[in-house]
Amino acid sequence: MSANRIFSLLLPALLLIASCNKEDRTPATISLRSASINGGALTEGMMNVDTDASIRLVFSSSLDPAAFESALSLSPTVAYDLSYTNQSSQVTIAATLDFNTTYTLRISEDAIGLDGGRLEAPLTYTFTTREEGGASSTACTEATAACVSTLTLDNQATFPFYASFPIYEEQTWPGLTSAVIVVHGANRNADDYFSYLTSSLMDTEQTAQTVLIAPGFQEGATAQDGELYWSGNGWREGRGSAGANAVSAFEVVDLIISRLADEEHFPALEKIVVTGHSSGGLFTHLFAAANSSEAAYPDIEFEYIVANSQYFYYPDGQRVNESNNQLYTPSSCSGYTIWPFGYEVVPAYLSNTDAMTFNEHFTSRSVTYLLGNGEGPDGAFNDADCSATLLGSSRYQRGENMYRYMELIYGSGHAHQRVIVPGVGHDGVGMYASDTFAGLLAELLGE
Repeated sequence: MSANRIFSLLLPALLLIASCNKEDRTPATISLRSASINGGALTEGMMNVDTDASIRLVFSSSLDPAAFESALSLSPTVAYDLSYTNQSSQVTIAATLDFNTTYTLRISEDAIGLDGGRLEAPLTYTFTTREEGGASSTACTEATAACVSTLTLDNQATFPFYASFPIYEEQTWPGLTSAVIVVHGANRNADDYFSYLTSSLMDTEQTAQTVLIAPGFQEGATAQDGELYWSGNGWREGRGSAGANAVSAFEVVDLIISRLADEEHFPALEKIVVTGHSSGGLFTHLFAAANSSEAAYPDIEFEYIVANSQYFYYPDGQRVNESNNQLYTPSSCSGYTIWPFGYEVVPAYLSNTDAMTFNEHFTSRSVTYLLGNGEGPDGAFNDADCSATLLGSSRYQRGENMYRYMELIYGSGHAHQRVIVPGVGHDGVGMYASDTFAGLLAELLGE
């Protein structure tokens, strides 16, 4: 066969290879996957944006920072800071804006990708900041004084708490469809837990439609004049506040929920999630059955997430034997069924509730045991009192035993579930920052 004949046969293949190589060298198109401002979705024409703005843009591939900054504009002109994460595919624009001003954020279709990729079309968002003194439509995301709301009781006592939206402002919140109430641990660090859950809501892009509440059950040393406070750990068991105003910690949360259930101010609110870690987990476990809110507002769906509690309420005197996972009745521990371990010597909040009603609530209400199975130091673990040690040999095992009890006693006749966070121990931020919790929260909030 002649050389010309061979070349003529090979020419189509060579042209195809050249074409493929040329296509391979063409940069892929970059797309915007999500845009948010202060934790909520960034939408065209949105109003009442807070002036302390944090705009987060997530792209389909890594950016070339210099090229992106050249393509970005925010007008009227304002100073801003940029930070890149997730291998530069996510960029955050932080700026302090003027009140009552309309801004336009624009990204041109220049090559902004690390591989030279371009946007399919320019991106443009226009939004207007709130008036000075007016309420913001975007969530408050930092545990500062600006995020503090105050509940005022009939007796004029007050209870300050962190809130992502000012729920006592006389305005309507049609975009808020859910609420999350997170209860701190023994350190009474409501600010930390507000921050943990703020991050969780931002990561799952639920900040805009969810009001976050972080109550702080203060002790006397930190309370200001007229503010409720609790001595010792009575707050986590629903006991009354100290001083002249004996108000149950459960009643305080009931009152906050009553505001959230007010359809005049929250016409779209459908779900409330109450969660707590460690001592806050015990509060949540007890509040799930004790509260009067769930029955009072049947149109709202309630969920309770008990994270890493070492103490649990049992409806009867039986416990789980870890050696065989079967039930037994202890015989050598006096008082192990006294509240909060059982329904004896209950707080005044429950004076009109009998044990049968309480236990019916306990089994029928939707409770999730969020258990970290990681190892590590647990200095707060009670391994001395028999009422506590009967619950299990470790914090994780106590949660397992509680769920095992529910399965053995009630079978399919209870509304509890167990979710394990692998590799995380007694660590509030680790639990709430986990992918496991993010998935659970998205499931419960219906996202």
